[in-house]
Amino acid sequence: MRMSIAKASLAAAGLALALAGAPAAAEDDPTAWYPKANPLSGDAEAIAEGKKLFVRWCSQCHGRKADGNARFENQAADLRKFWRGYPAFVVVVLTGQEGSIGFMPPLGGYVDEDEIARMGAFLETLAIEGANWVAE
Repeated sequence: MRMSIAKASLAAAGLALALAGAPAAAEDDPTAWYPKANPLSGDAEAIAEGKKLFVRWCSQCHGRKADGNARFENQAADLRKFWRGYPAFVVVVLTGQEGSIGFMPPLGGYVDEDEIARMGAFLETLAIEGANWVAE
């Protein structure tokens, strides 16, 4: 389930528009390509694998507890509070994002959509009040 470079570029452009508040046509919405909720939510095997993937790819910036406390001293998002929904999580991981507190590098080409779902399933187990892992 790897995302093509062209699809990733379109996804990044559409996400940038969506985050900027610009209206986007349904076909331009990169999050429309993904399920509203993680299909691996609650899957114990996926969660265990997702934790390993998270430690390998994400913990250096987001911290081992996904709270944003890591070597860059709170320069990464607290993923326990992720509020954008699962489809946006997939797009951000694949295409990266420049944010107010730091830069999330694109991981498309390093991890695939199945691995992202596994990481998401793990992160859902760490969610705190106000988190929203399901798109509305």
